[in-house]
Amino acid sequence: MRPSSPRRWCDRERAPDPWTHQPSGRTDRATVARSAERLALLADAPLFEGLTQDQLRRIAKVSGARTFDPGEELVKEGATGRVFTSSSKGKPRSFGAGERSSASVPAIPSGEMAILTTAPRSASVVADDPMEVLTLSGPHLRAILMDQPKIAVRLLDTLARRLADLDRRFTS
Repeated sequence: MRPSSPRRWCDRERAPDPWTHQPSGRTDRATVARSAERLALLADAPLFEGLTQDQLRRIAKVSGARTFDPGEELVKEGATGRVFTSSSKGKPRSFGAGERSSASVPAIPSGEMAILTTAPRSASVVADDPMEVLTLSGPHLRAILMDQPKIAVRLLDTLARRLADLDRRFTS
């Protein structure tokens, strides 16, 4: 039996690239557009008002995106929620507290309390049109808050101000 000759690097089959993303120093326009859209959606959410662009960028990195077909339920009334959503495309329809009919609502962020607590959802939300939404889970936000106390303090300030505004409205 003849010993096999050593293989040279050029004789080998190329191994599949183990990286799903290879930094090149350049970013394609679609990625930049998605990042800018996520930042804008987070900045428009009352919960995140006052956060810096860098702080919003940190949150955007752990956010996701999801599409919904017309009639598909985004949120179910009474279910415990752990996800914040903000619509970038499409229009939702909201059904509240046993209502039989629904109202088309503006595409506003929902689930601000759901990512901070496990309180049941107060209404169901269904996609009226095809929808694209940004999603942010409670556990992902909590990890950022544990790592970035300045963000946690800013959210606490925002929530305290909103609670004080509600208190003034109901006690006046």
